[in-house]
Amino acid sequence: MDKSEMKLKIEEKNIPPIGTAELTMETHEKEEKSKFNYNKIHISLIILLVCEVLFLLTFSEPMSFIWGGEPLFDIYNDDLMGRSARIVMIYHSIATPFVAATTFWCFEFFEIREKYVPSLKVTLVTGSFISGICGLLFAYTRIRFLHEFFYFGLFLVFLGGVIFIIAAWPVPNKFPDPKEATDGALFYGLDLENYSMVLLAFCVLVSIVYGALAAMEVFTNSIWVLNRPNQDAFFAEEVVKVLIHDHPEEFIVSHLHIQLSLTGAMITMMGYKISKIKGTIYHIMLFLCPIGIITISYGAWVLNHYLIWVGAGILILCTIALSINGLMEISKEHLGENYTATSLGNKIKGMFADPARFALYWIYLYAQIVVTICGISVGLRTRHIFRTHEYVDVEYDFNVGHWHVLAVLLAVLVILIAIKHFQPETTRSSSIAAWLLSIGGTWAFTFANAYMMRKPTTDKMPTMILTFVGVWIMILGFIFAIYVILHAHRHDLKLLKEK
Repeated sequence: MDKSEMKLKIEEKNIPPIGTAELTMETHEKEEKSKFNYNKIHISLIILLVCEVLFLLTFSEPMSFIWGGEPLFDIYNDDLMGRSARIVMIYHSIATPFVAATTFWCFEFFEIREKYVPSLKVTLVTGSFISGICGLLFAYTRIRFLHEFFYFGLFLVFLGGVIFIIAAWPVPNKFPDPKEATDGALFYGLDLENYSMVLLAFCVLVSIVYGALAAMEVFTNSIWVLNRPNQDAFFAEEVVKVLIHDHPEEFIVSHLHIQLSLTGAMITMMGYKISKIKGTIYHIMLFLCPIGIITISYGAWVLNHYLIWVGAGILILCTIALSINGLMEISKEHLGENYTATSLGNKIKGMFADPARFALYWIYLYAQIVVTICGISVGLRTRHIFRTHEYVDVEYDFNVGHWHVLAVLLAVLVILIAIKHFQPETTRSSSIAAWLLSIGGTWAFTFANAYMMRKPTTDKMPTMILTFVGVWIMILGFIFAIYVILHAHRHDLKLLKEK
């Protein structure tokens, strides 16, 4: 081989394959655009919530039913008030990390100013762990300093919410970048997606203040100075039947009504982005969504059920639109160019091609029946049916069960979003997890409503046991989902180390 041939060989070796230069540039641009990776935060908060829920399962009714109806660990020594206080602490110890985790999932879909991300990590993640762990420990030990740390954790999360509003605040034609906006998201340069998220976050913070003021009055008598005769914990579902409430009772009932609803609205907005809905329909939805959010929030703040129903009705329409669009997108991606020409039956069959996304959109859709419509139905019949003497136990069961159904349903939606984030491709494990969550959720939510909306003379045990069966199926789905997420995350970390 002469020198000219050797030189030519070297030049050929140094020239990258066609398209590699462009691919490298695109990858670099993507890395520059996505400066922060939230996967470790997602995993850490998932692990925290899993540990808390595992403990919760040791005395939850669906699981304790298996081993005789008693808690697995005999660590309770409460009177009635003490039990209420303990359960309130458990709720908040789980709810606070869940809301923080949902907020970080929002960061995957909506633009925020990156300079605020470190502050958001410090406040939301630290606050979640402090409030979650200390709140749960205080519930069983009554050690006072744990309660103070629990409050400090709540304060950090609240501060994170304020920072989130600043970080996501939209500026017309400037932030978020209008060139990257979803088709239908802009209104005279204003990004309606971020506008809705900021409004939602504001309503959440107001509702948190409602709960905080009530707690301060109940335990310290320092807000309205009402000198309540029983300065102790109580459930909102226990006082809701009282026609005349004092301020703490009104605020706590309001707090319970709205917090889960707003978390649901946050998860629904993530669904807008996942479903890839756009255009005129999306533009209309983004006009309706803020109206629904502020209406349902204000209705809860003033305890006006008619306003709550109007706000819920608006959000129902938006959720149905995203669900139908999402299901159609699955079919379009599966069938490709043949979508237009194929039969309706094959289009519907194509919706099942991605089990995780199908389960996500199905649960979004079915939630409107088992949560929103059933809730409105009971609300419309409260005075003349559910507040009558014979319906006392039925109404109490509904007041407790209704928000339990919503809470579990939101957890199912978030875990399905997590599956698709960590495992974008359809695998056997992710499919099994999705089908278990979808089937178990549909089964449990259906019979839970049959249990909650029964007639007083109807035996409640059959529907209760059938609900438990659905819960057991969902638990298996969650186990598979956690396995899929952790396995995919470990695989990603291994690839990063190899690079």
